[in-house]
Amino acid sequence: RLTQKAIDAGGVSAERRAHFRAMRDRGAELEVLLAATRTSAELIAAGIAVRDDGIHRSLGDWLRFPELVLEALFHVEPRLAEYTGPLLDEAVEDHRYAPYVARQQAEIVRLRSDEAVRIPPALDYAAIAGLSNEMVERLSAARPATLGAAGRVRGVTPAALAAILVHARRKAA
Repeated sequence: RLTQKAIDAGGVSAERRAHFRAMRDRGAELEVLLAATRTSAELIAAGIAVRDDGIHRSLGDWLRFPELVLEALFHVEPRLAEYTGPLLDEAVEDHRYAPYVARQQAEIVRLRSDEAVRIPPALDYAAIAGLSNEMVERLSAARPATLGAAGRVRGVTPAALAAILVHARRKAA
């Protein structure tokens, strides 16, 4: 799958560059259609069995509902039928999995911020509930400065990192 960065880096034929740009533009047009909002009443009128909650949602958001199949949206927005094949399939998957991707991105941000949590140099690892003797020995010997550094100590488990994080947050509060 080509990216704009790969195209800009060169080594891509003019034909492939033109094809990529055409597909990107066509994808943007498709996203405009999927951004159009509809109520549940409009979908029900088109024969789609959804709960009538009266909320306006984009067609892309409606795709997240398991009872809604893509072909049913063709009745609500006939222009969607102009987009077939991989472009439409990719857009549908992007919208269906968007909440999961957003949750994962938030988790990554949270993990990165947790990595920066400072560990006091004189921390008594033996005083942290839930750490095994092996973890206490390894961490006491390594004396990591941050939670991220503790995670890179050989053999330190995610459970041990969680215990250190809870302990550090309690001490900071």
